[in-house]
Amino acid sequence: MIEKVLLAIGAVALVFGGYNAMTLPTKIESYRIVFIHVPSAITSYLAFTVSFLYSILYLRSKDSFKDFVANASAKIGLILAVIAFVTGAIWAKSTWGTYFTWYEIREVLVLLLIFVYAIYFSIRNIVESEKERFSALYLIIAFVTVPFSYIAGFFSPLHPRPFEAEFSFEWRLNLFLMIFGFFTSYASYMLWIAKAKKPKSS
Repeated sequence: MIEKVLLAIGAVALVFGGYNAMTLPTKIESYRIVFIHVPSAITSYLAFTVSFLYSILYLRSKDSFKDFVANASAKIGLILAVIAFVTGAIWAKSTWGTYFTWYEIREVLVLLLIFVYAIYFSIRNIVESEKERFSALYLIIAFVTVPFSYIAGFFSPLHPRPFEAEFSFEWRLNLFLMIFGFFTSYASYMLWIAKAKKPKSS
């Protein structure tokens, strides 16, 4: 029941926030993509963190359900990271004149993060012996790319530093609304699949 409530709340937040994203006044039209770019990036970090924590819990308990949650959350994290990377590249093109540059450390580290987690899913489908243990260990190590990609934002020569962007109060409020919508949608999905899987692993 709670997952349906969260889904409804998330849907309302995203629809309302999406409408505001298209209608709020701005001096630079390309900045509107921030309402997708930032929430997807932050929610991907949340998903990777959940995956990291459940991987640790799996190693402690050997509970296959925890491996299932870790894998599912990593999958959502990867999808959101790709969305964040693509929208960031589009934003970069209109702001810096190029979709990608090796001089921009955050772009490089996020691309590395995407490759690291993409490799995880490729290898997971190949490994047969102790797949769950291998997956947990890989996800714990892979998580190192998450804080690195975030901290890089403070040293990026081009990418706006966290909390540095000068947005109006209405823009900030709508940005928080979109982040809330992404968070609740993610939580709804995770609760739904956990509820569907739990009886089978009990």
